[in-house]
Amino acid sequence: MRFSSYLSDKKAVLLVCFANGLFFSVLLWLFGLGSGEISLLWFCFICIVGGLLLWSYLSQHKRLQHLRAVMDALDQKYLFAEITDTPTSELEKSYFELMKTALKAMTDEVSQSNRLNREYREFIEQWIHEMKIPITGIQLLCENNKSSVARKILTQTEMISQSVERVLFYARLGSVEKDYLITEVPLKACVSEVLARNKQFLIQNNVCIHTETLSGTVYSDQKWLQFILNQIIINSVKYQSVQPLVINVTSQDQGDYVTLSITDNGLGIKESELGRVFDKGFVGSNGRTGKNSTGIGLYLCDQLCAKLGISIEIKSTAGEYTAVFLHFPKSKFLKV
Repeated sequence: MRFSSYLSDKKAVLLVCFANGLFFSVLLWLFGLGSGEISLLWFCFICIVGGLLLWSYLSQHKRLQHLRAVMDALDQKYLFAEITDTPTSELEKSYFELMKTALKAMTDEVSQSNRLNREYREFIEQWIHEMKIPITGIQLLCENNKSSVARKILTQTEMISQSVERVLFYARLGSVEKDYLITEVPLKACVSEVLARNKQFLIQNNVCIHTETLSGTVYSDQKWLQFILNQIIINSVKYQSVQPLVINVTSQDQGDYVTLSITDNGLGIKESELGRVFDKGFVGSNGRTGKNSTGIGLYLCDQLCAKLGISIEIKSTAGEYTAVFLHFPKSKFLKV
């Protein structure tokens, strides 16, 4: 708090003091007191008032510095009113009581909100696991009764499974650190499993995928990495402009890190939209042409990559290609 601000708060008191001093100066002058004596009285009056104001300012300034130091030292700052020392005035005591009441109400509200969110997330996760049972049943029935209709049903089932999985990963996004296991992941095997999971979807959409130059291993969580790769490949298929759509999946050792690239010859992304593709809910001009886009897939990829220590990058030219690069650090000691 600056001294000028303090004086501004006390301007009403200063005005009253000045008015009283002026009144008594006139009164003393009418009773015959000389100008020299009145000037001396004004000097003493100003010294006394100024001294009191300075003392009061320094006391409050010191008190505020102490309270700020207490606040800065706290990790849980909402406990400030509970642990700080005894208020030094009745006004400060009243303020602290009001602060405690407000903070308690806020803490109760936050606790209630957290409880409801946790219960909702647990319900969603339970519902997703229950949904997986009939999805798996439909897939087994289609596999055992192969026909053109069964293949189409299997394709739609794969799409349902992808949507359900996206919901699950979104629900768990805030607690990735409780559900990850960093291991050595062979890239080719990881990509192959993702492709096998979407086999009918890729066949129905006439997609050609090349993984001949894919090799090497990275340190990551295999389940989360497969989800990221799945979202990228599904996006490539969703925004294809020609058939057959060609997707090239390659890897390259860059020294300190390994780069996995996924390149397609689809619609591409406008240069003006590249900086926003990872924003939550952003679908771009391609997503507004009946592609049923939600703007969640790449957002989840970006969030998961950040938590897994993977750097994700997209390059694209509208009407030509889109390339997604995942840069994996070589160290297995990742901070998640």
